[in-house]
Amino acid sequence: MDNLHNGTQDIHALIVDDDDVDREKLLRLLRRSPRNITVEQASSQAEALGMIREPQAHYDIVFLDFGLKDGDGRDLLPEIRAEIDPDVPIIAVTGHVDEQIAADSIKSGMTEFLSKRSLSPERVAASVEEGMAWRKYRQDMRRAEEELTHRSLHDPLTDLPNRTLFADRLSQACARARRSGDPFAVVMIDLDRFKDINDSLGHAAGDAVLVTIGRRMREHLREVDTTARLGGDEFAVLLQNVDSDESALAVAVKLTELIEQPIVHDGRLLYVGASMGVALCPQLGYSPDGLMEAADEAMYEAKRGTDKAVIARGEQRRPTRTDERTLLHDIEDAMGARAFNWHWQPKVDMASGQVLGFEALVRWTHPDNGPVPADALIETVEQSHLLEDFTYLTLDTVLEQYSRLERGLDGAGISINVSARMLERPGFVGHVVESIRKHGVDPAHVVLELTETALIAHPSQAKRVIEQLHDNGVSLSIDDFGAGFTSFGYLREFAVREIKIDRSYISRFTESRFDQSLVTSLVVLCDCLGIPLVAEGVEDPETQAMLVAMGCTCGQGYGICRPMPYEDVSGWMAGWNAEQGERRLRA
Repeated sequence: MDNLHNGTQDIHALIVDDDDVDREKLLRLLRRSPRNITVEQASSQAEALGMIREPQAHYDIVFLDFGLKDGDGRDLLPEIRAEIDPDVPIIAVTGHVDEQIAADSIKSGMTEFLSKRSLSPERVAASVEEGMAWRKYRQDMRRAEEELTHRSLHDPLTDLPNRTLFADRLSQACARARRSGDPFAVVMIDLDRFKDINDSLGHAAGDAVLVTIGRRMREHLREVDTTARLGGDEFAVLLQNVDSDESALAVAVKLTELIEQPIVHDGRLLYVGASMGVALCPQLGYSPDGLMEAADEAMYEAKRGTDKAVIARGEQRRPTRTDERTLLHDIEDAMGARAFNWHWQPKVDMASGQVLGFEALVRWTHPDNGPVPADALIETVEQSHLLEDFTYLTLDTVLEQYSRLERGLDGAGISINVSARMLERPGFVGHVVESIRKHGVDPAHVVLELTETALIAHPSQAKRVIEQLHDNGVSLSIDDFGAGFTSFGYLREFAVREIKIDRSYISRFTESRFDQSLVTSLVVLCDCLGIPLVAEGVEDPETQAMLVAMGCTCGQGYGICRPMPYEDVSGWMAGWNAEQGERRLRA
């Protein structure tokens, strides 16, 4: 394995076979391979176990017989994978020629099945090459998944843990404290004067501040502690084994001094400060959300006062801002008046031009303040008692619209975004099914979009709900794939119709080799699983052409079409189809 990593062609092989003649024959065939192959031999299961358990043992490929004197060779598979390499190719070489045995061997983890009766130098050499190619593919996929996982759990600017990873570690700390009494502290940090730097000197200066502050905190805290960037100029720190106000404040003072040190950028000295709120566990309980909220409230107390750090006592409660209350009230009035609009954005096959579907995106113009950003609207609704009513209003309105267009859309479906919190509502599936039935829509044309983090936050509940929806013909799309706690394992667990790769990967696509290799890996994976891969945020022809060339033909973004009012969909569809027809004629 080391030789392969060093770029040479040397291979270290292991033959496990209790027949001396068969071992010698395979050895001769391997030595005739174009590669330089070093071979070790084991004549029994016990001998093979001893060899692979040696601390320095490594093998690039294993040739394994089934019928050993002291057991079935296939019983060695778990040990080989665990002790040597999970991606080592294992070639079955046996006198059995039964097709079912061959199929079962492949299912059990063998890379290939060879019959001793048909061995030849060419066949053995081909098996070696195919095994090495398979191994490289597996290793490349594993590295891509590890990199994707890292990126989904870390802030791209500072490389600190992000909100998702911080929440996970906080939950673990709470469970550990409840079980064994280990104390800890949560520190919320908001930078002072950061906005002035960002606005007056530009985002490059602001980014330099964030990177420097993040590096300073990470370098001066212990390895057991966690420093995270939650977003904007907001950081959080998880301090292990801190059990008193004095200890927590001492660390807060240290962090304040680090942050207040001048930062040199582009020949200038930049100065920022910080306001901090600290919540202690177990003093304030074992709830991750409760501790975060308490630390956040204490941090706002620090911003309003003269102390740079405030210890949460449990009694502070930051009042709901007047504008938030007013916005929520106005949203409720707008729901009653059905004042929301849903704009439709097409999703197309960028190679053929076929329209595959539309995503319904909410839009609202406040009667006094003008258009409200969709993100702000959704965030406000998701954290309120209006979520369920708003979701059902969305389903009812969009499905009613779709029912009037369904026959003219040539099979293109409709995608509707759903909050993760709706998976907890007992009547959710029934309401979806009833709304589809009410409007006479083919459920096969309805797709619910859930963010990847929704599946991870409540996996067992999500799985039950998704299976119920699937049983009723309703499909699931994973939105923003790669932005959350990414694991390819979820693609096997859930009945997924499509994956929408997060737009952050597409935005840098033409310049980032990693993003290009990631898309290539996902194309291969999704093709194997029979799941379409959709690129979100396709903004220009160059990105579109590169995606198509790599096999990612499904796309959505401003470079294809901006979201349009529902009333414009039919006209756009006719114009798009006519344009694509002319393009095919010219081709």
